Amino acid sequence: MGISDEEPYDESSDEDYSDDSQEDPSFDVLEETQITFSNLSLRGKIKSHASFSRNLNRRSCLLSLVNGTDEREEEESDVREIVIPKLDEQDQKSYETIQKIIKDSRVEKLKVDQCKIYLRKHGLRLSGNKETLIQRIKEHINIVNGGGEEKYPASSFVFNCKGDACTGDTVMFEQNVYEMFNIASRSANGPPCGTRVVAGRIVKESYGAAKQQHTFTIEVLWSKGEKPLPPLHPLLIKGRNLYRLKTMRQKWEDEGERQKILSEKHARGGVARLSREERIQQREIRKVHKQTRYTKTHI
Repeated sequence: MGISDEEPYDESSDEDYSDDSQEDPSFDVLEETQITFSNLSLRGKIKSHASFSRNLNRRSCLLSLVNGTDEREEEESDVREIVIPKLDEQDQKSYETIQKIIKDSRVEKLKVDQCKIYLRKHGLRLSGNKETLIQRIKEHINIVNGGGEEKYPASSFVFNCKGDACTGDTVMFEQNVYEMFNIASRSANGPPCGTRVVAGRIVKESYGAAKQQHTFTIEVLWSKGEKPLPPLHPLLIKGRNLYRLKTMRQKWEDEGERQKILSEKHARGGVARLSREERIQQREIRKVHKQTRYTKTHI
C-alpha cells in the first residue's frame, strides 16, 4: 500500500487552528456535478537549509535537536500503512477450520476468538461484540467477491463534503500514489507512479493528544488504480488533507442525523483548538525562558 504525506504541519499558522470545518473556497460548482477530484500530495515539503540555520543561531543544540524531532513528526505520512501481522502456527490451523465453516455458509457459528483470527488475518478492525464481528466478516466476504463497487457505485457519491466530513459518511476520493517510501524519514520519495480511487466509510475521527490534529479512520469499501487497497482495510488520513481532495460523499437516509453528528464534531474541534492554542502559548513561553538562560550562560 502506498504511503502519502502532505505539507509539514505548521503550528504557527492560523489556518491550522481550525477544526477542518470551513468550506473550500476554491471549489467550483461544476465540480460538484461532475464529481471530479483533486490529487493528494503524498510527499511533505522539506524546510530550507537557511531556515534550519536560523533555528541553530537562535537556539541551543539541545533545542535544535528537539525541534528536529518535531519536524520529522510533522512530516509523518498522512495516509498510514497498516501492517498485517502473520498468524502463528496455531492460529493458522484455526484459520483453516474457519474457512471451512465459512465455505459451508455457517458464518454465524463462528466464535469470537475465531472471528478475531479471521479479521486479524486480513488486517481488519477487531473492535465490537460478536454480532459486529460477524457482520464485518460477512461484509468483507461480499466485498472480496466484487460486491463493494456494486453496492457503493461511483455515481452514488453526489455531495461534496466541503470541509465537513464526519463519522458515518461514505466517501470517495482520488489520490496520487508514490513508488518509494523512506522508512527512516517516514515520507514518500520520487515522482508519483499513478493514482488510485478510494471509496470508504468513515468509522472514527479523533484529535491527537499531542497536537490535536484531526484524523479520520476510513474503512475501505473498494479501491482501484495504482496499488489498490484491500477491502475493509483501515486507512488513516488527516482531516485537512481529506478536504483538499474535494472528497465526495453519499447522501444519508437521515441528513438531519448527520447534522447532529457534525454539531458534536464541531464542538469537539473547538475544545481541541483552544487546548492546542493554550499549549502552544505555554511552549512559546518556555522557549523564551530557555533562550534567555542560554544567552546569559554565553555572555
